Amino acid sequence: MAYAQANTNCVGRFYKHQPLDSEKHQIRLLKLRNSSEHTVDYCLITFDFESAPSYVALSYTWGDERPTGSVSIDSKEFEIRMNLLNFLRTYEADDYLWIDQISIDQSNSEERSHQVKMMWKIYSRCDYVLVWLQNETTCTPSTKQAALDFNNGVQSYLKHGRREDGSSDDKKSFDWPTLALLHNPYFDRLWIVQELLLNKHVRVLVEGNVWISWESLRTKREELGDKIQKILPSTSRMVDAQLWRHIFDRHTDVSVTDYTTINVGLFCDKKCQDPRDKVYGFMALVQPSSRVEIDYTKSVHQVFLDAVMSMIREYWYMRHEPSDSGYQLHRVEWDFKTSLESSWSLAKAMAFTDLETSGLRSFVECIWERVLEYEAMARSRGLQVDAGTHCITSVGYESETRQVSMNKRLEATCHRWWYKFEGNRYYHDCKEWSDKAKLQEYTVPEDVRIPDLA
Repeated sequence: MAYAQANTNCVGRFYKHQPLDSEKHQIRLLKLRNSSEHTVDYCLITFDFESAPSYVALSYTWGDERPTGSVSIDSKEFEIRMNLLNFLRTYEADDYLWIDQISIDQSNSEERSHQVKMMWKIYSRCDYVLVWLQNETTCTPSTKQAALDFNNGVQSYLKHGRREDGSSDDKKSFDWPTLALLHNPYFDRLWIVQELLLNKHVRVLVEGNVWISWESLRTKREELGDKIQKILPSTSRMVDAQLWRHIFDRHTDVSVTDYTTINVGLFCDKKCQDPRDKVYGFMALVQPSSRVEIDYTKSVHQVFLDAVMSMIREYWYMRHEPSDSGYQLHRVEWDFKTSLESSWSLAKAMAFTDLETSGLRSFVECIWERVLEYEAMARSRGLQVDAGTHCITSVGYESETRQVSMNKRLEATCHRWWYKFEGNRYYHDCKEWSDKAKLQEYTVPEDVRIPDLA
């Protein structure tokens, strides 16, 4: 029997989440309890994940923080953002729903971390992923009108088919609705990448109660080819990845999106509110050996450094780990340049200050130079290097570090990044550099006391 617990122990006017059992894999599902002309009331029920009923997982944009609206959960008010409110007003089915804004206690960092770790299970197991597209009216056509025209174009195309030369006026008639739909702000959002890639069953609902076929939209993107690639490169990569991931699944356990390095390189330019989600927002896709531990108590700096260490592990794995013949066919390989570019792209995307970024540039470059140096040394000496070898043993960031000059007459406070290589720490100060000045790294003189941050 499924374990279910209605969250009814609420005091006062506003709804409060009841804690999940941290020892169990639990989720909360939203269910329409009763609806009338004047009132709509939902219940939020806790289930053990393994025995939860069938449900639909929502993929959407949170939208602006203000204004907000409210829904009734167990006859209590619960504040949500307007885009989600518009969805609940439109969606007419009585399915169980998993919606992050409601199903997760967003004020609880520990629960948030735990639930984000479960994302791969939540979106993989759901009956289907429901994409909600807000009716974007700031451009022409609006998203709703584009959806209507897209459906009309699809129906016309299916009815009349192609000419002998392969062309079709009807086919061309819905090029622009396709572009308008894929230009919706939804497709700029980082979290949708894993939400869409984890489940091959996707349905699309547009504000105004217009349903469109995801398969038709994806097929149309493929037909537009380079045209849409030039206009919406990141969106095109994401739609393509959704198809290729499930093609890979038919032949191998390994997919192109199983690696931090690849996901960062492809998608870190997408938008999210929390800079840490530039890393955490992909972890449901990444294989366990590369996965970064999700912990929202960590700083943005530490999350970035965790991702760099993940990319170093992946580099060694892809360069040195032998593979069996079944895996080799679909092996995803990259070189030093790919790893360096992905690391630096992530650094720029995580909203560090200009001063922090000034030291970060040299830090990233030198780390990968050390990796290359160590690899060359190992090869020249005939050393056996395996995927468990990490020449960079630790990394860190120190804020407002007190530095003393060699003659102890001058003191300064600065921020700096560091990494440890062959037993030594190498530091990179965050300070202004001229275009002509070369960024310098240094080890710490013996007469300078540095806190132990190992």
